Amino acid sequence: MAKRNNQIGITILLIALSLGLFAGTGFLASKSSGGKEALTKAQEELTTVEASKANLELQVQELATKNEQLLKQIEELNIQIQELEKQGVDVSVITEEQEDRKVAYLTFDDGPSANTAKILDFLKVNQIRATFFVLEKDGYDDLYKRIVDEGHSIAIHSSTHDYAEIYQNVDNFMADVQSLSNHIKDLTGVETKVLRFPGGSNNTVSHRYGGNDIMDKIIPAVTQAGYVYYDWNVDSQDAAKGLQDTQVIVNSVLNQAKYNDNAVILMHDAAAKTTTVEALPQIVEGLKQQGFVFEALSTESEPVKFK
Repeated sequence: MAKRNNQIGITILLIALSLGLFAGTGFLASKSSGGKEALTKAQEELTTVEASKANLELQVQELATKNEQLLKQIEELNIQIQELEKQGVDVSVITEEQEDRKVAYLTFDDGPSANTAKILDFLKVNQIRATFFVLEKDGYDDLYKRIVDEGHSIAIHSSTHDYAEIYQNVDNFMADVQSLSNHIKDLTGVETKVLRFPGGSNNTVSHRYGGNDIMDKIIPAVTQAGYVYYDWNVDSQDAAKGLQDTQVIVNSVLNQAKYNDNAVILMHDAAAKTTTVEALPQIVEGLKQQGFVFEALSTESEPVKFK
């Protein structure tokens, strides 16, 4: 009887141990599952933080670029003032006259096209001068001539706008510029020295084809050849997608122009940019309300450069 009782006791003990082991396993599985969820959440939060950090670094870089640009403008203005003073010009009078003057430069890249004709019609009616950074295209001889004949600035953008070709090396870029320059001169008689780099002077797309320092090589070559390049400080966002919403273009220009008394406005007159043409009347009216007058860029215009 005692032996039977002992066996029963052992059996009960084994069952209890088994239940305890099962419960412990369940507890550990539960803890493991909770740990995985916590780890996943922590990884997601880390990803968010890293993205925010990258965005902040980009903003800091953009601010640094703008600050460098402003410092260069101030330095160049000081040089101009010194030159005027050497010539005996009363700079104080000029400063007073220019103090409240706000100038808007409407600039159009990638034409000519049918949209260029519509833009020229609008500008003519409103007696506004603008700047056209053109490509080399056949079949638009009359528009190249209209740009010049109607008092606008015709300027160099690119003969081909083929990044892979023009940004391989300095020689390719300068050959592209010379081809377009000859085309413009043959049609209009104008030997323009105003230029805008495809993508801007600080573009990074060129790095794929000519290396990270390709723009540092091209810019001095362009300057040595007598060209003056202009970037922009107001982006219409009409190139942000294939066909931008008209109101987005209007709002982008007017909101950014508020902070620039010397506003160089980037727009495009390629064949696809019909909404840029539609936005132009509202842009001009809004800029007038902000106190701007309109001028075309020349080699003597106030510099707006990224680099």
